[in-house]
Amino acid sequence: MKKAYAIIIRNGLILLVRRPGLPIWDLPGGDLFPNENERDGLRRLIKEVLSFDSKVNDLVGIYTKEYQEGTTYVYKVEEAISQSQMESNEYIAFSFFDLHTLPLNLYPERQRQIKDYLTGRYPVRLRFRKNPWLAKAASFLEERKKRRQR
Repeated sequence: MKKAYAIIIRNGLILLVRRPGLPIWDLPGGDLFPNENERDGLRRLIKEVLSFDSKVNDLVGIYTKEYQEGTTYVYKVEEAISQSQMESNEYIAFSFFDLHTLPLNLYPERQRQIKDYLTGRYPVRLRFRKNPWLAKAASFLEERKKRRQR
């Protein structure tokens, strides 16, 4: 499974989003189609989910996880039209944050990916170790989902 996420900077601030059911900020993006090019897929996701056109620029990093299949691509992305109007049916919130004072409830892997962007030394290739906190959160969400289906 491939995923792609965007680092979108506007006036020195980074765009972060929140999905329903999770009190965690994240970068915009998500799952790509099986044979989809990462750049094209990310452009499609931004258009579908945030309703604006974008230019996918530099590859910030390629990230994998210990004991899991799949690859995450993070790109530096800019709005095709500056100060684009954003709308989303998929995200419950989206906002711009100062790059140096990110929210505490930011998805842990994204903290590293944003740090890699800030260094300016990219592209990076990194394998994340299994995070016990995220494993517990995923288990909790899976149990919650099963209860709702009953």
